[in-house]
Amino acid sequence: MAVKFSREVLKGTTKTQGDYHLQHRFNLEIDGVIVGGIHSVRGLEHEHETVEYMEGSDTVSHFRPGRQKSARVTIEKDWSSTSEFYKWFKTLVDGKVERKSVSIIYLNDAAEEAMRTNLFHCYPTKWAVSGLNAKNSAHASESIEVVFEQMELK
Repeated sequence: MAVKFSREVLKGTTKTQGDYHLQHRFNLEIDGVIVGGIHSVRGLEHEHETVEYMEGSDTVSHFRPGRQKSARVTIEKDWSSTSEFYKWFKTLVDGKVERKSVSIIYLNDAAEEAMRTNLFHCYPTKWAVSGLNAKNSAHASESIEVVFEQMELK
């Protein structure tokens, strides 16, 4: 009798709950619209300041959470005839900050949504195009640096 091994059979024997998320299987969504051609998302982190304080005559320093810091994430994609990144950045240049929600969607092996990171109150602070090089056959790419105020892992 042949033993059948599947992910479901092996899932219970591992210390983790399910499979790891692969860094090359993701989508990016801006205000509910999937943006294609994304190469990378860098700098996804969130931080709170730490406040040190003393109580009365206590000689031991104590810490408490302080203010939440806004964070920045850089998104890079193929530079093509679509210009959604530049148009969004141009609103900032024109003095009309357009805040949007950005979601990084992690996909499973079946290309279905497994998990997502939602970023709220986002707006672009930097737009760039990769260096052009006549000796290279790679695609040109553009990147946008986005500031976000809140993050949610779902």
